[in-house]
Amino acid sequence: KEITDNIFIITDSEEISLIAQRNSIGFYRDAKLKLSSKNILDITLSVVEDIASRYILLYRANTPLVDSSILLDSYREFLKNPTQILTSVKKISRNLLEYRGGNLSGVDDSGYLQELKAFYIFKKDLNSRIFRPFIIDDEKSIEIKNYQDWWVCEKILQRRRIVFNVIGSIEIGMGHIYHSLALAHEITDHEVIFVCDEKYEMAVEKIASTDYRVISTPYIVDTILELKPDLVINDILNTTEEYIKSLRESNIKVVNFEDLGDGSKYANLVFNELYDTPQLEGDNYLWGHRYLALRDEFDSATPHTFKERVDAVLITFGGADQNNLTLITLKAIVPICRLYNIKIYIVCGSGYAFKDKLQSYLEELNYKNIELTYNVGVISEIMERSEVAISSNGRTVYELADMNIPSIIVSHHEREASHSFASLDKGFINLGVVDRDISTKLKRGFLKLVKDRDYRELLFLNIKKYSFRDNKQIVVDRILKLLNN
Repeated sequence: KEITDNIFIITDSEEISLIAQRNSIGFYRDAKLKLSSKNILDITLSVVEDIASRYILLYRANTPLVDSSILLDSYREFLKNPTQILTSVKKISRNLLEYRGGNLSGVDDSGYLQELKAFYIFKKDLNSRIFRPFIIDDEKSIEIKNYQDWWVCEKILQRRRIVFNVIGSIEIGMGHIYHSLALAHEITDHEVIFVCDEKYEMAVEKIASTDYRVISTPYIVDTILELKPDLVINDILNTTEEYIKSLRESNIKVVNFEDLGDGSKYANLVFNELYDTPQLEGDNYLWGHRYLALRDEFDSATPHTFKERVDAVLITFGGADQNNLTLITLKAIVPICRLYNIKIYIVCGSGYAFKDKLQSYLEELNYKNIELTYNVGVISEIMERSEVAISSNGRTVYELADMNIPSIIVSHHEREASHSFASLDKGFINLGVVDRDISTKLKRGFLKLVKDRDYRELLFLNIKKYSFRDNKQIVVDRILKLLNN
């Protein structure tokens, strides 16, 4: 009752006036009413003349995305100087051009504002008509002028807020970043925000370069809760019980990836795609490579057919390569590549910390059939040119499998070694965790791949059975089903 007593409707619609009447809301109806920016204040003042309110907030029906939080902020702004009329506006930036003196040049339009038909706030006893702007963000400033505007607004109103909490560093690598970005690209109907612990500078920089909103903070939980998301997707490895419970207690749905931690059992969904054998019990866990989502670039990449000889090898050990397996591998296989004239492609990530050592070795090396790339945006194109590969035991394994590339796999640490997909029956020579004998193992494995054509074909036939092109949509569908339920 207190709220409706402070609402008054001005309309030309019989239907709207009936709704107001049924809800005991005051109204004024004139079937011939024609409101415009020129007459709306005068008409409003004449209609509300007998209403006791001191201040008037004239809210128009043209901008459904201007919500209560904006109105409250604008009212607080109005109270700073109630002698002026506060009016809603939006910034305009149209990249205007001017043709003068035979030359086409740009016009500075950075200081221009445009009326937004959202609201006016003013004193009932207006003594002057001095207007002050209240700027509405572009995203909220859609004004309904036609059916297309309605469609856009409806899409925005149906959007949910999804927060990705991700990690990435020299020690951890960048796989979680690339994986989360691949999923985010598929979630086009909802608002996506990334949140990273401020210590993961590499992750923040990479995400920022893709134009997603990213927040760097030392207070992960508080920041996420302040955003009031509908769903949080954690790609941060093992989670704690306290963290996941804090999200669930705030009625936030939670999806985790690669999570064997204490918090995993409290999440709505946990995709443990790198573990084909279940490690924990629970209906919320989804295990195995069926849920491995490839990056977008592989959607159109061409998998290999079998070739009689090895012409090129790819060396790639993730975004960080903390053990410098890139240089160790290169030194181990260069003599074999020289003997068989095999091209070496080296791909190092943005977090690779041994650039100087690698560069010095390459400069001293008398074998030059080597191509080095840092932070490549499209590794699938290099995979298309490589018959075999040597890689770490992360998500790259599945990309190699999808491209039908028999590979030698070396794990950086025990957690990586627990990923069981890279095995002989799936087309991989798995050398386990890096140790002091890794150079010898690499030489032996690579020489067998190069010399033993039948062995390589067997691995090729094993690996050819696997394709992950449809998995990303399977994962996204499960996430959106949870979000919409």
